[in-house]
Amino acid sequence: MKKLLLPTLVFIFIYGCAIQPKIDTDTDRTYSLSSYKSFSLESLEMEDEPSQISVNPILLQRVSRSIEQKLISRGFTKSSNPDMIVRFSVATEREVDRSYSSGTWYRRGYFDDRDEKYYRVDKDSLSIRFHDAETNEVIWYAFSRFSRAQAPKTQEEVDKLVRQAISKFNPGL
Repeated sequence: MKKLLLPTLVFIFIYGCAIQPKIDTDTDRTYSLSSYKSFSLESLEMEDEPSQISVNPILLQRVSRSIEQKLISRGFTKSSNPDMIVRFSVATEREVDRSYSSGTWYRRGYFDDRDEKYYRVDKDSLSIRFHDAETNEVIWYAFSRFSRAQAPKTQEEVDKLVRQAISKFNPGL
């Protein structure tokens, strides 16, 4: 029993780490992030394109609630006359991926049974942008891309993703 427990725990740990979406961030260092105290929240308009029809509007609501809660918990105040404007978008990109098989080697030679398979993959992306209210320039940016199968489906999962992104916003720099 003990022999199975350790490999199982290691597998669960590695699997849990593997499905975390990667979050890329960038900061414009010409702005002093510590000077921002208030915000307003805007969702970017969805485009009427076939690729965007599958974007879940409930996911947009969850992201909006989560960003607002996380910023308030970090000490920012929501205002109609803000220092920064927070804009976010959720988009879907459709891609064609392919897989290969490399063929088979047998004792007497090579048997060519290579195969290419093409399949469509829907990838969702979340973009959060903090804009200076006066100049409308982006002062901080976060981006995450994940497959539709790994997309956050509950408010708790969205909260976790937004918390990971906003935790990288460091006004002390």
